[in-house]
Amino acid sequence: MTKQFSVFLENKPGRLASLVELFEANQIRILAMGIAEAGNYGIVRCIVDAPEKAAAVLRNANTAVNLSDVVIVEMTKFRQAVRILGENGINIDYAYTMDGGKIVFKVDELGKTYSILSDAGIKIDG
Repeated sequence: MTKQFSVFLENKPGRLASLVELFEANQIRILAMGIAEAGNYGIVRCIVDAPEKAAAVLRNANTAVNLSDVVIVEMTKFRQAVRILGENGINIDYAYTMDGGKIVFKVDELGKTYSILSDAGIKIDG
């Protein structure tokens, strides 16, 4: 399973740069990132090459962080995947793209999602 972390950042110039610089200073590479604006704050969702390390670094910097599991599929299989999940009553909370022609999505039933997609022959990264 692939771990994603979410962090709330104040919606001010330079806050995202601080996050990226913190990762860089700790040799953490960002693989995917999605940002959603929520008024005075933004929600930054990332997949990095060292999620547990990233969470510890953020906590040491007094930043609240949440780790969760996500599903990654090839973009060429995304339409098929979302159709199958919808037919099986699985909700997709959000999605964002990553390098390499892949898409990340958060679902409400992770175990069932893996089973359904695997049975349909859709490869899941992570």
